[in-house]
Amino acid sequence: MDWRASTLRPKSPSKLDGALAPVQGELEAVSDRLLAELRDPVARMVVYLITSGGKRLRPALVLLAGNSGSAPDRKGLIDAATAVELIHTATLIHDDIIDRSTLRRSQPSFHHRWGTERAVLMGDYLYATAFTMLARLSIPSVTQVMADVCQQLCRGELREVEARNRLDLTEGEYLEIVRDKTASLIGGCCHIGAALGGCDAKTAAQLTTFGVTFGLVFQIIDDCLDLTGDQRELGKSILSDLDKGTLSLPIIYLTQMLSTRARQKLFEPLLTTLRRGNSQSPTRAAGVRTLDPALLRRIARAAQSRGAIAKAKTRARALIEEAQGALAHVPLNGLKDSYQWLADYAVNRRS
Repeated sequence: MDWRASTLRPKSPSKLDGALAPVQGELEAVSDRLLAELRDPVARMVVYLITSGGKRLRPALVLLAGNSGSAPDRKGLIDAATAVELIHTATLIHDDIIDRSTLRRSQPSFHHRWGTERAVLMGDYLYATAFTMLARLSIPSVTQVMADVCQQLCRGELREVEARNRLDLTEGEYLEIVRDKTASLIGGCCHIGAALGGCDAKTAAQLTTFGVTFGLVFQIIDDCLDLTGDQRELGKSILSDLDKGTLSLPIIYLTQMLSTRARQKLFEPLLTTLRRGNSQSPTRAAGVRTLDPALLRRIARAAQSRGAIAKAKTRARALIEEAQGALAHVPLNGLKDSYQWLADYAVNRRS
């Protein structure tokens, strides 16, 4: 069986398929480049994760931004897109360890399948491999951009951990965390793609703004799907934010909608259980889930019935309009429809 079948031949056409159609051939080249770069038998353990149905949005954005310019470096763009996919895969492996996730893209998460030691080392290996590829590119600034992005990714994850269990977390604080832990990489993809595509500074800046704002929207909708989505369709565990005490945007809105008494009644059992888990030894706490699924579902239903999820989706729609506005007067080499379809996909996706 061709390992690329699930990613290169989608089951049905969609807005995302239309958006990525102009770079489909280059995405296939990225898939080939990934296999060539991961020749080491140990590194090949991760191929199943890279190729098991991921959307490949980040390498696609590198390629789209590159093709939006007047003088794209085709080989450089493919190498950069490959490096970005390696970085993204490394973040998934490490995130799943932190979140204790057992499922990723409908497959066992890497650490669940191979163990935490191998997972930590594999993530580090992929980061190193990615930066080796970036260092070979003709534009040195690309490596600096991605180094800055990786610093933001780590900062965002650390800030999210520090903000767990905080019912007073604000929308502004949440957006700052998401800007670092999710949107920075997507913005970085557009930035380096524009650089390798020969875009002028203004176009590169506007493409980067689109990417960052698109990333914020993508995470907000992810938050909503975590509360309402179908695990089989998503290919990953649901209610995972609540399960680790992370406040997503719909839950932040919910806490603001409730009276102090109602908020305490709804969330105190969750916080009590989480505090008890945190007081255990690190080894035990990392390996045991003690939260009652019925409690998580009750909070998710409250977010739905109170309109908190709808409010988060409204916020996402306002942000995607900002993203589209950033590209309103930018020459994109005939690719405006692709960015429009991406925007539509971001706010309407179900997985």
